Amino acid sequence: MEVIFRNVSFSYNDTPTGKLALDNVSVFLESNLIHGIIGPIGSGKSTMLELMNGITLPSKGEVLVGEYELTNKKSNFNFNDFRYDVGLVYQFPEKQFFCSTVGEEIAFSQKIFDPKNRNIKNKVKKVLKMVGLDETYIKRSPFELNGGEKRRVAIASVLISNPKLLILDEPTIGLDCNSKKRLMRLLKGLKTKYLKTIIIVTHDVDMLYEIVDDIVVLSDGKVIKTGNKIEVFNDIKLLDEKRVPVPNVVRTCNIIKDNFGIDLGYVENMNSLVRKITNVVNEQKKMVVVNNEK
Repeated sequence: MEVIFRNVSFSYNDTPTGKLALDNVSVFLESNLIHGIIGPIGSGKSTMLELMNGITLPSKGEVLVGEYELTNKKSNFNFNDFRYDVGLVYQFPEKQFFCSTVGEEIAFSQKIFDPKNRNIKNKVKKVLKMVGLDETYIKRSPFELNGGEKRRVAIASVLISNPKLLILDEPTIGLDCNSKKRLMRLLKGLKTKYLKTIIIVTHDVDMLYEIVDDIVVLSDGKVIKTGNKIEVFNDIKLLDEKRVPVPNVVRTCNIIKDNFGIDLGYVENMNSLVRKITNVVNEQKKMVVVNNEK
C-alpha cells in the first residue's frame, strides 16, 4: 500500500499566523518497502504519522493511502475499512495492555469490529507465529512478558486485522540489544514474507540503516531530503547542519575514507564494519608477503 503526500500543510492552530507543523510536504512512499522518517524534535514526524493514519486531516493538500483519499473535505469512504488496512503501533504500546491474557489482548480489536467472527482463535495463532511467538503465549499474562515479547504482542494485536500498511512510532525505544535485533528481523520478515509496507518514525538511525529501504528527512515541517538510505545518510554535512543524527557506521566509514582513502562501500552495522576492516587488513598482509617473496 503506497502513501502519497501532495502539497500537504498542517497547523495545530486555526489562525493564519499559526506555525505550520508541516509546510507544503510532498513525498511518495512506495508499496512493499520499509521507509524511515527522521528529523529533530519538532520537525513534523509525529504530525506526518497522524496524517497517514487518519487521526488528523491536512489543513491543505491531500494524503493518499492506497485507495483512501484523506483531505480536509468530507471523506467518502468507510473509516472502519481504513482501520483494517492501516495499522499503527504507538510508542510503548504495551502500556495500553488491559486484558488478562495475550490471546485476549490480541483478539480484542477483532471482537469489537467483527464480533460474529468465529475464526478469531485461529487468527490469534497465525499472528503470534508472524511475530515469532508460539501458541503457549496465548494463556500467558501480557504483563509478565519481557520488553521485547510485549512489543511483539502489541504488533500482533495490530496485525490481526491483516493491515497492508504498518506504521510504527519509535518501535525500539526501551528495548535491550537482543530484543531490538529480534524486532528488526520481524520487520524484515513482515516485508519480505508477508508483503507489508512499513513506515518507521524514530530517532534510532542505527536501526533504520540496517533495515529500511528509503528515508524521509524532515526539518521545521519541511522535507529537506528523501531517497535511498545510502544516499541520504551519506549527506553528513546536511544532516549535521539540521541536527539529524547520522548512523555510527556511516560516520565511521566516511572517516576511514577521508583519512585512508579506503571506500568500504555499504556496511550495515558496526559489527559488520569490524569484520570488513579485518578482511581488508588481512588482504593487505597477504599482498605484503607476496611482494616480499618476489
